[in-house]
Amino acid sequence: MNAPELQSKHELANLEEEGRLAVLQRFDIKDIQHLSSDDLLAVQSLLGHGDLWGCWQTPKSLAPSKIPRILRNIDFVRRIHVYLAKEEIIGTSIDQLVEESVLELTRIALLMRLTPFRRRNTKGALLKPSSISTYLFQAWPLITARAIRRKVDDPTSFGLFQCLTDEDMQEFCANKNTRAELDRLDTFVARRVWSDAPRLPDVRQITNPSQKTAARPPQDNPNQYLPFPEDWLANIGPRVLWIVQDLGPNLLVLLEAMPQEMKSINWELGTARIYKKLAICIAEHLNHHSWLDRAGNPLSPAFRLTTSSGKLGSDQFEWPPRGWEHIIKLSVTLQAAHLFITLLSSAGRIGEVSTLTRGCVEIGRDVKNYLKGFTYKLSDNLFGDVRQWPAPEILCQCMGQQARFAAAMDWLPDSIKLGLPISPRFGNTLWVSIGINGNTGESAEINFNQTLITLANRLDVNPKPGGVNIHPHRFRKTIGRLAGIALFNAPLVLKRLFGHKSIEMTLHYILCDHGVREEAEKVLRELRIMHCADALEEIHQALRDNLPLPGNGGPGAARLVTTVRNADDQLKQFGRVWDDGSAYDLAYLLTAQGKGWRLIKENIVCSKAPGEDGLCQKTRSKGEPNTANCQPECDNRIVLMRQRRDSEQIIEQYLDIARQARDDGQLLVLSSVVSNVREELENFTDLKAKYLSNHEVLSLFTLCDETEAESES
Repeated sequence: MNAPELQSKHELANLEEEGRLAVLQRFDIKDIQHLSSDDLLAVQSLLGHGDLWGCWQTPKSLAPSKIPRILRNIDFVRRIHVYLAKEEIIGTSIDQLVEESVLELTRIALLMRLTPFRRRNTKGALLKPSSISTYLFQAWPLITARAIRRKVDDPTSFGLFQCLTDEDMQEFCANKNTRAELDRLDTFVARRVWSDAPRLPDVRQITNPSQKTAARPPQDNPNQYLPFPEDWLANIGPRVLWIVQDLGPNLLVLLEAMPQEMKSINWELGTARIYKKLAICIAEHLNHHSWLDRAGNPLSPAFRLTTSSGKLGSDQFEWPPRGWEHIIKLSVTLQAAHLFITLLSSAGRIGEVSTLTRGCVEIGRDVKNYLKGFTYKLSDNLFGDVRQWPAPEILCQCMGQQARFAAAMDWLPDSIKLGLPISPRFGNTLWVSIGINGNTGESAEINFNQTLITLANRLDVNPKPGGVNIHPHRFRKTIGRLAGIALFNAPLVLKRLFGHKSIEMTLHYILCDHGVREEAEKVLRELRIMHCADALEEIHQALRDNLPLPGNGGPGAARLVTTVRNADDQLKQFGRVWDDGSAYDLAYLLTAQGKGWRLIKENIVCSKAPGEDGLCQKTRSKGEPNTANCQPECDNRIVLMRQRRDSEQIIEQYLDIARQARDDGQLLVLSSVVSNVREELENFTDLKAKYLSNHEVLSLFTLCDETEAESES
């Protein structure tokens, strides 16, 4: 997969600097705050941000990175009115103030493009055009709307932002985004390029220490990227899989065949007649290619699937599809389902997933499938760093279908009025934009947030799980929660999956949420109890059926057999029998409610609970077990029978190395390998007896002991 076609850093810097120099040759930065609308529009045009008054445009030539389409064309009047609606200004005409605000916002935007700002470890640097568009879309309309409200209360006051009160400043300073922009105004004032800024607090007033401290306003910290609730995932999951695995293969066959069938249509006809022709093509295709599910039955959704807009009294849930609108609706739903599974199975950031291409699935050296793409957030490279994600089977199916889907859309009409395209429309782009009414834009960009919300609505599922809208980052949080709860060694697994540079970043996903942390601890205790119950049940079945006992090793293995026998005898004394819950109840006691039975490494368990003695603590304290210092001779160590086969193979390999080291005279290698063999023999008594009765093994041990004795003397 090739890197996205972006301009180099040098080219971008030259383009931005050319516009800046063109402005500075005609205007002085100090005069920007006094320029008229015509002059400001000329400056805006020279900087490359469009020539439409009141509209701040950020073209791809200035910001080639992936930013939302809504940030590329900002209507100041519209954004201000969005926040004015929340200010509750009644009975006053504010049109003149809005026009004045547009003038002020344009001046501020131009100053941000022309004025360098100090950054860490730099003398000064210009803001990126993409960053400026973000500030102009989010923080500045909010500040401006509040300033207009204060201006209405005091029409005779000078300026606009000087009308902000101390209460307003406290509220804005509690939010880091608005606080940063107010600090930017102070920077403008300090550089003498701006004069309209909020008044500084009056520090001449003496504070009375006997008065109560003013209460600080609560900080707005709406944890918006919450993991998805389990019941919501259980509801939408089967529906998404039905779209991908049942509807997808049938719909793709139709989409791939439609361009050929559309060639017979006269595109100069009226729109209504063209839609009738398309309906005939779709009906003929369905007659020859019946839609069947994976079981070979006629395809039909088991839930309310939206297939049309419902205009003019049409059935929103009509099935089977019969018109072009139905096909477009189902196409949008299919692509959204592919996106849903991609985000959930890869845990990728939306910036990484959105730049995937049609050939992103590759087979690695281990003959497993991987998703190959680029990561940008933690990369110093403008073009991103190459990285891979493990690709399960369902993800490979989604990527394959999405590639076919995008290729089919290359040859379908951009608009019914324009007819079939004469060349592919989307290049190698994987995610393509599809209009609701059959129209597709010139750009292949799609609104991923809205795509996921639309998917939930069309699948008849709540688009606000947990009271918060679906967002691509919530998939990443969900994977972090599930892995943190259920996986052994989850932080390391998540670190690789998330592409984090440090383990601290990964632990933030697991530990910052107290609810997730408590849930993870609860599940971990349950897993310990169930793990112990499985081992106890295996022992009981062997005792009941007079079969050989499981080959568990370690000093603590014999204690399990004794415990099961005593528990079974005790049940018989009370006239009861061992049932399905007996092993769990016994494991609940043995593990001290899940505090013990810790997995040290694969198939090796420490049965020590907090408060019990253990050799892992040097001071013989009775605290938490130190699993990193586990001793083979400890009474709490249990090696499960699944490890026996691996131990025997390891011992044989060690002995082969020891024989070779003896023949080559490499005594240090011999000593190290023999030490490892002795450690492995401590795990299983029968293996220890078997190898210690072997004369060759004993001779290797003796040679090693003699060599060590000579070196000490």
